[in-house]
Amino acid sequence: MVSQTAVVVTGGASGLGAAVAREFHEAGHHVHVFDIASSASDLDVPHTYHQVDVCDDDNVRAAFDAISATDQRLVGIVHCAGIAAFGPKNPGRLIDTASIEVEQNFDTVQRVISTNLIGTFSVVRHGAALIAKAGLQPDDENGFIILTSSGAALEGKAGQSAYSASKAAIIGMTLPLAREFSELGIRVVTIAPGLFDTPILADTPKIERHVPFPQRVGDPAEFAKLARHISENQYINADVIRIDGGTRGEFRSRSPFVR
Repeated sequence: MVSQTAVVVTGGASGLGAAVAREFHEAGHHVHVFDIASSASDLDVPHTYHQVDVCDDDNVRAAFDAISATDQRLVGIVHCAGIAAFGPKNPGRLIDTASIEVEQNFDTVQRVISTNLIGTFSVVRHGAALIAKAGLQPDDENGFIILTSSGAALEGKAGQSAYSASKAAIIGMTLPLAREFSELGIRVVTIAPGLFDTPILADTPKIERHVPFPQRVGDPAEFAKLARHISENQYINADVIRIDGGTRGEFRSRSPFVR
């Protein structure tokens, strides 16, 4: 007998994920938090915590198996887990333009791709299977999957090639997954956030940031409210929604402006 609906929030121990966990708890779902941290000690709402490395497919499978053993019905996933990894002490450029030497950061490139892209596939495949198995009638909606891309997927800056590639891939998988999971009654939607007040933003290089309006970085609660709206609006599917105050990436180079 199902007693409650459940939502998985990956990366839920901090940042965007923690805000999402609070929002979906308020919406009446039991929240299962997946995160690589040892706990979600700062998360001030009831939840079930699973220490999960999304790069480890067996680890991801075990976490979903644990949910399947409860009397809750999984109806959604909000996948916020991801890393930027590059910063002032670890440049994301592939080549040092001063010395014309290859940067020794390929291990970080691989880690970014593995976490942001391969980790997404792992969470989606195990999560979608559980949502479908626990689902309702074939013609009803069984659940939703919300993925997290980035404005950098569309307008990445120099030094963001690995991060931008990993996030662009999330956009690329959205429509095919929505089409594949349509037979299971599962919607797939991607959110592409801009600059948000999160630990990832704090760790990135300080660059000029222009936000047309409102002229500030985003509040994670604003991302969470969008995720909740997507979960509740059944006609939003197979789409990518930007939330960035109108921010668009700029490009600077030594080349003159071409008229």
